[in-house]
Amino acid sequence: MRPSTFLLIIFLVIASSSTVIWLYLGLTASATPAAAPSFRAEAQGEGLAFRTEKVITWLSVSSWLGVAATLAYKGLVRHMWSRSMFDYSVFRLMVKMRGATTRVKMLKSLEVPMNRYQLSKALDIDWKTIDRNVELLKAYGLVHEQPGEGGEKLYVLSPQGKQLLELLEKLLEP
Repeated sequence: MRPSTFLLIIFLVIASSSTVIWLYLGLTASATPAAAPSFRAEAQGEGLAFRTEKVITWLSVSSWLGVAATLAYKGLVRHMWSRSMFDYSVFRLMVKMRGATTRVKMLKSLEVPMNRYQLSKALDIDWKTIDRNVELLKAYGLVHEQPGEGGEKLYVLSPQGKQLLELLEKLLEP
């Protein structure tokens, strides 16, 4: 699960539960003001009183703001991706699917032409995994194959692959 999705779920749970509690306390206090329980806690040493209603209100508001911020971040990522010339299938391949981090590492290391053995040693990954991922990257036009010495195949980052790396770096900036 992506961290932004996890945060969104956490914020939604907190926001909805604190809103329900806030509504319950508001309805209870307005229905029978004399019989409404007094939710007060004295802070130790300071003598300040905090009302539960205020804490719940702030918790509810801040968690709904967290939901909005997370959705805005997800929308920003979607907008940046859609502005680029890459479609959603490339996004899934490089961000969402299993092995995406391996493919990103491969693209970064292919700024210098390498064969599958060199890639395998540089990334400390089995050569079969390298072959499978290189075939995926070639199918999407992110990597090109060029002949090397002795008939071996060298893999080179394509211009689209360079643009994809730049886009991924923009998305990962804080």
